[in-house]
Order: sequence, then C-alpha cells, then structure tokens
Amino acid sequence: RAFNMRWSQQWTALLLLGLLAFAAADEADADEEGDDSVYADDASDEVIGDSEFVDLITLFPDFPDKRFTQGEFIDVLCGFTNTGDKSYNVTAIKGSLNSPFDYRMYIQNFTEMTPNAEVKKGDQGTLFYRFYPDPNLEPRDYVLTILVDYVDADKEEYRSVVFNSTVEVVESQSALDSRTFFGRFLMLSFAGLCAFAGNMLFNRFGKKKGRAAEAKKTGGGENEWLSGINVPRPAEGRSNSGKKKNK
Repeated sequence: RAFNMRWSQQWTALLLLGLLAFAAADEADADEEGDDSVYADDASDEVIGDSEFVDLITLFPDFPDKRFTQGEFIDVLCGFTNTGDKSYNVTAIKGSLNSPFDYRMYIQNFTEMTPNAEVKKGDQGTLFYRFYPDPNLEPRDYVLTILVDYVDADKEEYRSVVFNSTVEVVESQSALDSRTFFGRFLMLSFAGLCAFAGNMLFNRFGKKKGRAAEAKKTGGGENEWLSGINVPRPAEGRSNSGKKKNK
C-alpha cells in the first residue's frame, strides 16, 4: 500500500508539473507577443501625401475574404496607374498590423520591400508584396495598413496608403490540432488519475469493511459451526437403569 501511495503521489506530481510547464509556455508566448506589439512611432517618417496622378488598388488573391491565417505568408498585388505626365519610381512597400482600438499601437511591423519599379506616364504596373503574420498572434481583428512610397522624375517624394482596413487573423490548423490533442490528453490523464484514486480508496476502505463483516459472521459462538446438525444426546434413562441393576 505504501508503494502504491508513493506511486500515486509521484504520478500526480508529474501531471501537475506538465500543466505548469504548458502554462509557462503559453505565458512566454504571450510575453513575446507583447514585446512585438510595442512599437514606437517612427519619428523619421515625415508626413508625405500621395500624388493626384496615381491610382492604387489592392488584391489578395489567396485570401479574398481578408481572413488571414497566422503563420502563413500573405501575398498582395498592388495595381499602380500613372495618369500624369511624369514617370514614377516605386521605392518601397511596407505594411503593419495595428490595434483596432488604438491605431497608434503597432502589433507587428512587416518586412519592407524595395521593388524600385518605374511606371512611366500613362502606364500601369503591378507591384508584389508579401508579409507574414506572426504564429503567436491572437486570433482576432486587426487593422492592416500597407504603404507605397514613390518619387517622380523631379525627385519629389510621395506616399500612398494602398490599404487601410480591418482584417481578421484566424488560428492555424496545426495550432487547433495541437490544442485539441493536449485537451484530450488532459481529459484522459484526469480520468486515469480519478480511476487510480478510486481504486486506491476501494482497496483501502472496501477491504476493511469486507473483513469486518466476515469477522461478524465468524464471531457468533464456538458451536455456531454445528448449527443445523443433529447431534445424538446420551440417554439418561439407560444410565439410571444400569445403576439400579447394579444395586
């Protein structure tokens, strides 16, 4: 019994350690996400307007519903139309995820791309941009902002907000599978622990009650085992008559 009790305590301790390790991993992921989510505004970015001779449109070919999966690359196609009489050189494309409650809070800054593509007057061009939502992002709504920087033939700088709208980041299938697996593992472990504890309690108290009941049955008297058996009694009359004859 002492060995079984020690084994039960060790098994319970291991299960609790596993739960604590999982909680610590989740907390560490949350801390990393919090570190990534604090971005100060870039003071070097000047307020630059867009050109009235440039029209920009965006397309998400793989995610037309704007529901992005965490941990997967997102491709963006930007249509650039030059309606002016000067050529433009696209110098940079960059994006970011911002908090829907406070736009000044940057959740994640995406990698800047420098296409250095020239769009001549009257022409159209397609720009390609790819970004990667962090796998640790909380599945919820964010504000996605994509900026395009370009200069004209006179070296005058412009910046256009090609996309600035609410998008949804959803959980990846691998994260769902791992969460489901761990949830089932915890349920099975808890059920096994309950069964083991119930078995230990039964062995400890159930056997004592059985032994007590058995002791009551066997403790009814010394001659209880003779109940139901006809034992012949000695004939008193015969013994008395024998004594009389001897007289």
